[in-house]
Amino acid sequence: MLQQGPDARPVASEVLRGEEGASWMRALQVCGGLTDGILAVTHPAQYRAGFEAQIKMSMRASELRPYISQWPFAYTAVQVMVNRLTIHHRDKTGRPGWFDLLLSFGTYGDTAVVAFRNLGASVPYGTGSVVMVNSRVVIHAVPEVPPDRICYAFFMSDVAHEWLGIEDPGWSKVGDRRRGE
Repeated sequence: MLQQGPDARPVASEVLRGEEGASWMRALQVCGGLTDGILAVTHPAQYRAGFEAQIKMSMRASELRPYISQWPFAYTAVQVMVNRLTIHHRDKTGRPGWFDLLLSFGTYGDTAVVAFRNLGASVPYGTGSVVMVNSRVVIHAVPEVPPDRICYAFFMSDVAHEWLGIEDPGWSKVGDRRRGE
């Protein structure tokens, strides 16, 4: 979904409005289950806020219901990056306590990493890697690696949550994740 500015009404992206978009959403149902499971474990309140956003969006922007009903993720947005070097940056679309999820596919090679500059750390980022990052706070980058790679970056839009009046779920806390319930 796209939204330009805090008072703008969200719209479905052009890609989602066609049959290719519907096919893409159907094909990613299993992936959505996995990403949602990871988010539900790492930040349960953000996971719940994502679904609350979908429910409120369906009520407030009824023209989006056909797309929301097929959307396979708790995350409200996904960006697909192909064969791209990503310089050190912070993302501005989320809230400080939220996690984004990065999922890699392709021929990243043995040397691929995600670098976290303000943490002074890097983690391996080979094909099939899943990296959770607080991208509003942590400065991150993916250096140049061999071609034929794709990154799905799943995130939530602060502007959309504000427009919908969804309370900020804040930071993930250990006490939010209970075992055996």
